[in-house]
Formats: sequence, structure tokens, C-alpha cells
Amino acid sequence: MPSLSIVIPVYEAEDYLAGCLDTIVGGEEDRLEIVVVDDCSPDGSRAVAERYAEGDRRIRIVSTPRNAGSGPARNFGLAQASGDYVWFVDADDELKPGAVDRVLKAVTVAEAPDVVLVQHEKVRDIGAPSGEIVEIGELADLAAHCPADPDGFTLAEWPQIVDYTHTPWTKVSRRGFLTGIDLDFPTGWYTDIPWTYGLLRRAERIAVVTECCYQWRQRAGSSITRTRDDRHFDVFTQWQRTWDDLEGVDDEGVRVALFNHMVWHLLLVIGNTERVDPKKRREFFRRTSELYRRYHPGPDAWSPAEGVTGLKQRLLAARAYLGYEALRQVYRLSKRVRRTGGAESAPERAAQDASGFAAQPLAGPGRVTRS
Repeated sequence: MPSLSIVIPVYEAEDYLAGCLDTIVGGEEDRLEIVVVDDCSPDGSRAVAERYAEGDRRIRIVSTPRNAGSGPARNFGLAQASGDYVWFVDADDELKPGAVDRVLKAVTVAEAPDVVLVQHEKVRDIGAPSGEIVEIGELADLAAHCPADPDGFTLAEWPQIVDYTHTPWTKVSRRGFLTGIDLDFPTGWYTDIPWTYGLLRRAERIAVVTECCYQWRQRAGSSITRTRDDRHFDVFTQWQRTWDDLEGVDDEGVRVALFNHMVWHLLLVIGNTERVDPKKRREFFRRTSELYRRYHPGPDAWSPAEGVTGLKQRLLAARAYLGYEALRQVYRLSKRVRRTGGAESAPERAAQDASGFAAQPLAGPGRVTRS
């Protein structure tokens, strides 16, 4: 029977690690191993892990030689793991009840998958008195339109799966497959991007679990998606690494789907004032435009979407930053007017994307055309 290693990179997670472990250690599942990777955390995270390890033989604690970030810490943890499958879990997140059982069931099949994608939910802390907003991930909706067998497909058979979140914690990978391919987490921010798409393009069999397995808890100050920092420019390095890795891939469907998702993602990042300093937005737009023009698959394969989304894409193609910024300000002004009129509740406003534009469906902001 397949076994599962859960690898948890830990750095300054003292306040959250116990909550994470509590959702994993329940039950008597002897096919489970938990590898806590202490990335030289300066707080009491290791003490929390040691307290749990004392009473649970399934928990092992390993330490990186030096602090290197979550990506290299995951690489280190993978090298220590012994399970048939590996699941990378973040220390400030939680598993849903029954998640381990659902994952083990998905891999206990005659034709074992290389990668299992699991459904998640995002819990966004918007502060008192509104509390939290729970947003369900896109996997079930995407799977409803899967053109292949959702229990066993390749990226070439279902390119649109790239629209599912590129986080490592939504992927459970066969360890033999993972260690047998030339793929590590790089350093820096947004390391999930080249790892995820490198993983999916190499997998010969991918499966999905549409029941919710993972809870991503988005807390202010504890997530790079809500932290203003120049390291958000690392996103360009990581997307370039992704395209470099795909250099030998001629499948038009894969390249078009990935380009479509990249444009959506970069526009999301640039517009989010919690990430990119407004003074740096022009430079971010310029570099986004460069990637857009470099990897555009051609008008016969892809064309801009309709409405505001398509207008933003056309402004990228034209390198028209002032037009983009004017559009963004008009949208923000119209949103404030609607808010003043009482059309939105506080949770609805908080649920809106912080980019200055309406949140967009991951299923495809651009229009894909094929002959």
C-alpha cells in the first residue's frame, strides 16, 4: 500500500505550526510520515515541532544547514522523505478533515499517478468585525470541463489545467517520479511557478481530487501575496525559467494555455498595491510587456479577450503604460462610487481582487483560437 510523506518547511511559524500539525496527526494512519524542515527559524517553531514529535513517531525534524527560503527547504525535505508520495504543506496552513485518506485513496490504484492535484479553499482574514472570507478553489469547476480522463491525463491532453493555482501544496507527487526528474525549487520568490509547470509537463499520468483537501490561510504579513516588496520582481525570473524549461516543447496547446495564464498572473501582480510599490509599477509593466511580446504564440493561436481584460492585454502589447494606469484609475473610481452607494458589503469589497480590476476567472482571460 502506498505511503505518504508530508514535508513542512518551517520559518517563523511558531504561532501557526501547532494548528497545522493538529490537522495532520489525527487518526492512526501508519502510512503517513511528517517531515518538519527547520529552515534555521529564529523563533520557537522547532520547540513546537519537538513537542509534537515526542508523542508521535511519524514526525521527524530535520534542519537545513542555513536559512535558504521555502523552495530550498522543500528540496531538503524531499531528500529526507521516504514515502511513496510527497505532499508539500505550508506551516501556516491546514489540511481539511479526511484529506490524507482522500489522497491515499487516489494513489492506491492499479495505474499509479505521477501527480495528484487536490482541491483547496482560501481563507482570507479581513479583520474584525467581518472576520474571514472562504473562497473555494477552481479545481472542481475545471474538472467539470476536462476533455480527458480526470483520473489519468497528461498536460498535452488537458492544457487548461495550468489555470489551476501554481502552488506546491495543491500537488501530491510520486516520490520516485519527483526524484527522477531534473526539477528542484529555485531560490527567490514565486519559486512555485517553474516547479509546478516543470512538474506537470514531465508527468505521464495526472489525477485530480475535487473534494477539498487543503486550507490556505491568507494572513496579512505572513504571505508574499499581501506583502509589498521589491522581491515581487522575482516573478519575471521565475516565468523566464518556466519558458526556458519549455524550450523543447512544441505542443501549441500547452504553450498557448501557459501564455494565457502568465498574462493573467502578471496583470494580477502588477495591479495589487499590496505587492508592487506604485512607484515601481511602470517598470513592472514594462517587464510584463516584454514577456508578453516575447512569448505571444501568434494571432492565429491566441487573441485578447473581450471587455476590460482584453483592453489590458492590448495595452500590454502596445507597451502603453499610461493607458493602462488611466484605465486602472477609472475602474477604481467607479468602484468607490458603487461602494458609496452601498451596493457592496464589507466582505464583498474585501473579496474583490486588490489589483484595481475585477477578479478574473482562471479559466482564461484571453481567447484561444485554433485552426
